[in-house]
Amino acid sequence: MDSNLDLRDFYQRTKDLLKLKPALRKIDYFRKVREKSRISVEVWGKKEIQNFKKLSSKERMNFIRKRFKDSPPCVILADNLSVSPEIEEEAKKRRLALFRSVLSKKICQERVNSFFFHLLPNQVTISGELLQISGLGVLIVGDSGLGKSESALELISRGYRFVCDDVVNVKRENSGRLVGMAPPISCYFMEIRGLGIINIKETFGPNAVLKRSKIDLVIKLEKRKREKEDDRLGLKTPGDHEILGVKIPKINIPVAPGRNIATLIEVACKVHTLKEKGYHAPQDIVQKLNRALSLR
Repeated sequence: MDSNLDLRDFYQRTKDLLKLKPALRKIDYFRKVREKSRISVEVWGKKEIQNFKKLSSKERMNFIRKRFKDSPPCVILADNLSVSPEIEEEAKKRRLALFRSVLSKKICQERVNSFFFHLLPNQVTISGELLQISGLGVLIVGDSGLGKSESALELISRGYRFVCDDVVNVKRENSGRLVGMAPPISCYFMEIRGLGIINIKETFGPNAVLKRSKIDLVIKLEKRKREKEDDRLGLKTPGDHEILGVKIPKINIPVAPGRNIATLIEVACKVHTLKEKGYHAPQDIVQKLNRALSLR
């Protein structure tokens, strides 16, 4: 996608998200913001301004002209930084929009990237856990409070690999395959009730994590309802889980006190792999029962 976004529209849609305020009395909104060039939305923080202040007058002008050379649609001064006279003068000359934000540069840049991520039709952000289990990319979804993170943590302790917790950025590749990854700011981090935020890479080592993974299977945790009769044999198929128009095989696991959800997820992955190879245990036992009955 390479469509243009009007700068005024960008400001109106992100002013609350990015805590933006115009840094100049008059803002020129004539430029366009292209999704593929979102990196050109410049975000400056304390480090850039501190380095800028150390420069001589001539070096400052060279610095500004170099940064403004590619004509970014706008510059956001994070950390509520003030605008120096040199930056203001060059911005006016180039008809460049300047904004200020109370957010840190890191958070501001992350939110800029997130904004553009959601504009693309082949990308979406969903809630869940993403792990790699026995070679499968497994997305665990379900309502809050069902133990998704705790189950994921137990699976990681068993040697399976962690991709992301709670927020999963999903992208549909040209091949139609779905790939999931964590937002950069939360990469390797997991929130566990009672423990708070933990870093999986630092806790379990670098082999316990992956930056991205394909999504092969969706496991949905759902609160077990007494009035609902379970499919004890597993003959019924729960249907697929659709993401970005791509259908992914889904397995529903009822959650109830006393059930080891991590073990059930682990076994569900093995069952899915066997099914992909052509073996289906419920059908196998039904065939054996039919043969036994036919001999009577």
